[in-house]
Amino acid sequence: MPTTTSATTTTSATTRARRYRRTRARRGVRIALALALVVAAGVLTVGGRLTKGAGGSGDDGAIGGGRGRGLRIGGGGGGDGDGSIGPSGDAAAAAAAAARERVVVDDDDDDSGKALGRRGGRARRRGKSERADDNDEGNGNGDEGSSSTYWARVAADPKRRDAVRAAAREAFGAFWKSALGHDELAPASGTGRDDFGGIDATLIDSLDTLYVMGLTKEFENALLYLKKPDSNFRRLIRGETDKDVSVFETNIRILGGLLSTYDLTGDPDVLDLAESMASRLSAAFDTKSGVPTSFVNVKTGKAFGLPWTNGRSILADFGTMHLEWATLSARSNNPVYEAHTNHVFERITQSSAAQDGLYPHLYDQNEGRFTGGVISFGALGDSFYEYLIKCWRSLDGLKDADAWRGMFDKAMEGMKKKLLHQWKVGEKGELYSYLSPVGGGGKMEHLACFAPGMLVLGAAEAPTPEVSQDYLEIAKNIARTCVEMYDAQPTGLAPDHFALQTGSEDVKLIDKKNIQRPETIESLFYLFRKTGDEQYREQAWRIFQSMKKAYRTRAGGWQGVRDVSHTPPQGDDKMQSFFLAETLKYLYLLYCDDSVMHLDDWVFNTEAHPFKATTRRKNM
Repeated sequence: MPTTTSATTTTSATTRARRYRRTRARRGVRIALALALVVAAGVLTVGGRLTKGAGGSGDDGAIGGGRGRGLRIGGGGGGDGDGSIGPSGDAAAAAAAAARERVVVDDDDDDSGKALGRRGGRARRRGKSERADDNDEGNGNGDEGSSSTYWARVAADPKRRDAVRAAAREAFGAFWKSALGHDELAPASGTGRDDFGGIDATLIDSLDTLYVMGLTKEFENALLYLKKPDSNFRRLIRGETDKDVSVFETNIRILGGLLSTYDLTGDPDVLDLAESMASRLSAAFDTKSGVPTSFVNVKTGKAFGLPWTNGRSILADFGTMHLEWATLSARSNNPVYEAHTNHVFERITQSSAAQDGLYPHLYDQNEGRFTGGVISFGALGDSFYEYLIKCWRSLDGLKDADAWRGMFDKAMEGMKKKLLHQWKVGEKGELYSYLSPVGGGGKMEHLACFAPGMLVLGAAEAPTPEVSQDYLEIAKNIARTCVEMYDAQPTGLAPDHFALQTGSEDVKLIDKKNIQRPETIESLFYLFRKTGDEQYREQAWRIFQSMKKAYRTRAGGWQGVRDVSHTPPQGDDKMQSFFLAETLKYLYLLYCDDSVMHLDDWVFNTEAHPFKATTRRKNM
């Protein structure tokens, strides 16, 4: 919790929490249901804390000023914390009913791609009239930018969908066999590696992918392992692990993965785990400005920054937390989490450092000001802009909601002015565009290929039909370039970093590796869900076939490659946790019908973890 240690601190997190409590009144049935499940499971509020009720032996997730949660792992009726999954008795029945209400997934042997998104046995094939019926305030008029008719209706491609599903099963199976208990798999070596502090990164990152794909056995086994009293993650949230973790990576992968699993299943134990994880991260906010540092020790609570930034915080790190923390507040009815990150947003809006809505990437959290750095939609800045539109679309009671939407649209104007460049014109007159940092000399990172998907989301409910159409055209133009980077290489895989020049066909490869990144596939998913144009499926399928050829190892794991310009490529012996969390999930969803994770109902965090949208705007 931020402490009042200088004049630059405006209010304490506790004061801010009281201010925001009134906005929680509109959380509605979902919050009431979540709280009912927690109470039914034996978790009671005592002295302002969430703690164990009688018959439990939960772990204390508190650290410093953080507000932890007692973990109820044993049975609800006098259990002793034996590691059994989920609530028992009435609580189990309530959780199961809640899960069915949230989402239905066919079991492992059925056509899983047709199931997710059904409610009460009725597939949500949401056409114009049905969407208007679902929401009394929806206009259903079909205007551009209206979410009520914004997304295309598309049918599944079962053959390709199931091929992606089989790849996910194979990749996760290799992790389970050779790297369980570690963050990630080294596929060629057949061992595990712990680049994130040994926090079960791939296991948690994969949970919702397994669930969405209907890989029931894998999901249940993974959740059972996670809940074991001696799992790495359980030891971490008990404060037994002396590890430094990235606040950003732990937030988007671990907290995000747990929240999405809770939204999909309604399992109150998973929400307990999410709160305990947040309490371990909360020490990072204990700065003069309330803007978090980049790293925190999960045992001691010591927070610190990176040496190369001189301890300063990074925009894409502290600016990519509100979706998770506000969602956690909504699910737990504990406003302190949202208070932390909403204060960060206020600090950003109070700054005069923006250039046409774009911010430099370095922030001195003690002085409370931006101190320069790169302006980019690549690393260091990217997901901050993504979360402006995603928070606006997702969060009920979002404080200063109009400011979030306004900042997004202003940033997109700045993007067009400072970052967007035309590369070439195709044979049919189609434009190829790219994004380069201010002063970047035509350089573009694969990371920036997320932008088309962000623009598709921004086009929904845009201020005017003209703005909506503009965003969509820019999205298509950038996506062409991103796909071209795959098609142009002999491996069929894009480099991580490249340089382009307007009017020249030449592509300079700056960083030739390919580490299984999802951004191009992600944008193709959004473009297909918007337009229904099969070209986006075809492009994604080519990429998937190239991945399959280059990534697969004999042991079943999938690894990145060191140089996309040479065949056969040399593997890098690492299966990224985001390969299962993002790349394969977006590929799978591309070949599902539009009722599966319908984008009016779900918002994906920057690690592709889906959260149930808690807002219903006038056009949604």
